[in-house]
Amino acid sequence: MHTAHFPHMPNPLHFESWKRWIRRHHFPTAVMFLLYVLPLSALPPLMFYYTGTRYDALLTSLTESQLLVIAAVFFAAELVMTFLLAAFIEGLGNAAFRIMHTQYEMLKFPTPEEPGKGVLLQRRKVDFRDAYTLAAISPTPLWLVSLALFIPNLVVVATLGSFALILSLYILYSATPWVLKIEEKGEGILMGWVLLTIGMIGWAAMMYLTFLTWGYVTGFAAG
Repeated sequence: MHTAHFPHMPNPLHFESWKRWIRRHHFPTAVMFLLYVLPLSALPPLMFYYTGTRYDALLTSLTESQLLVIAAVFFAAELVMTFLLAAFIEGLGNAAFRIMHTQYEMLKFPTPEEPGKGVLLQRRKVDFRDAYTLAAISPTPLWLVSLALFIPNLVVVATLGSFALILSLYILYSATPWVLKIEEKGEGILMGWVLLTIGMIGWAAMMYLTFLTWGYVTGFAAG
């Protein structure tokens, strides 16, 4: 299997095409990280630095070195968060499988002719590669919307950012059942809401870390 480059990307506004694309192309986690997550997650910190150095009216209190520190912290937080979210998705999917299905479910039931204890069902329902794929594609709108910072208008940026956040949460919620291979509709909805909540918490944690760093570097400079 050739993994040196990505095939033609699907329409970003057509979610069904994303699902077909991901099912057809199974990328290793390292390839997904290096060729997809790493370049796209670099957009927000780069645009943040660009905005701070280009439009003084938006970030007047920050020097270039302070902008670099904040951008670097946010970039690192983005990368770490994708792995944390993927690990949670993997763990949740496999834990749900063990809960929803009896631990002693058998693949081959004993019969009078062939007595025995049966064969214990042992298979992983979600692997880390699929979980990381979901964790990688869900924040894509948020990464791309950072390009709106080329427009020095807070109303436009805030509006597009809100739309991108809603779209990212929708991707995370809608993709959960097929990534976790959940066939029951009720179970899929439940898992979707759980991961949706976790995604919002993760995003809030990244923003909190960014503002904490912001406060630290400005306070350090003032002191």
